Order: sequence, then C-alpha cells, then structure tokens
Amino acid sequence: MRNPVILAGLLIILVVACCHRSPPPPPPPPNPVHDIGYGVLDARQTGIFLSYPGVNTGNASVFWTSPLDPSQRGEFAGGTQAIEEVEKAHNWRAIASVTKIHGNEPNSPSEKQFNIEVVWDTNAPSHFAKLPHWSEHIALLHPGQYGYQENRDENPFLGLVVLFDENPSNPKQPGGQFHIGFRSWFGHYEPVNGDIVNPENYELYATWYGYIDSYVPP
Repeated sequence: MRNPVILAGLLIILVVACCHRSPPPPPPPPNPVHDIGYGVLDARQTGIFLSYPGVNTGNASVFWTSPLDPSQRGEFAGGTQAIEEVEKAHNWRAIASVTKIHGNEPNSPSEKQFNIEVVWDTNAPSHFAKLPHWSEHIALLHPGQYGYQENRDENPFLGLVVLFDENPSNPKQPGGQFHIGFRSWFGHYEPVNGDIVNPENYELYATWYGYIDSYVPP
C-alpha cells in the first residue's frame, strides 16, 4: 500500500466482501495430536524441505524437531500444503527451494515473522499472475518486492500472499517469500496475522486448505 488512497480502496473492497463468509471448518480429525511430526509431510513437501540449508536425507527428521520450533514447523507444513494445493490444481510447480523458515520471532517486525523465504521457479510469477480470483498484492511492508494475493472469501486481506524480488540476482531463479493472511483490517499488519498454528487462525486454515494431518493446536 503506497498511500492512504490505496488503503481506502482496500477498505472499500473489504466492506463489499464483508457479508461473504467461509463455510464451517471440517469435522475435527480423529485422534488429534498437538505437534506436527516430520512424518506428516508428503513427497512434495519432503523434497522442498530437503532443499533447506543444512538439511539432508540423513538428518531431516532430527532437524525438523531441532532447531525448528513448533511455530516454524507449523509455518512450513501449513504453508507448503497450501502452495501444493495451488500447484496440483494448475499442474505446475512454484517453489524451487526454501532458504528460510520464519515462525514466531518476537524481536522482529511483523513482516519478518510467519513466512517462508524461497527461491521460486522461473515461471512462478507469471503463473500466479494468471490465477483466477487472485490479484496484485500491494507490498507496502515489503519494499523491493511485488506479488499476488489469493483473495480468499473475496477478501483482499485473506489467504496466500506470494512475493517476488523486483531485481533478483538471478532472473531465472527469483527469490521471495510467501505467507498466509488470516486477519482483516489493521489486524492484517500484526504478527498474529500469519501465524498458522494460532487456534483462531487454524480454524480458518482448516476451512480453506484442510487440516495438517491430525494436528490441532494445543
């Protein structure tokens, strides 16, 4: 958001969309657990995780537990599950590799928490730009980047946001990040907005993308 006029426009859009509500979340998973184990990752997610610096087939399950904390595990498992849903629906792959997983980092500003830094596939920006119901994201908090937003429930604040470096060092492998927004209005700019395993947020997450295996927040 580059100026107050743009903010006003977004708020008008939000007012128009305010009467649209998500369907109720699916029934709770059987035998719920309160942590996300490495074993819940599918083949695509495992392949992405193995691209993370310091991770290999010999230490992946240990690395998942430490140094990653529960907020990072939730961010990776939930975020990549949502991205994979897009990939499968449109028969292309967006992520080439992961470079950093940000969870709860209280000493960092909100835009530096609850997101996954990635190297994107060459064609990822053009693919996201063409997705139905998605639109351009106004990257006020992310100078030097541009991107697109999912507009879940016809709300410009909700759902996946994918960001790309405007001047990548390697144009064939642009860097960037993605996160999921769960809060509207000014709550969108608070750290909790992107926290997948926050109980209130996770209820929305399950409605949009399904549960992460049998996980429910403690």
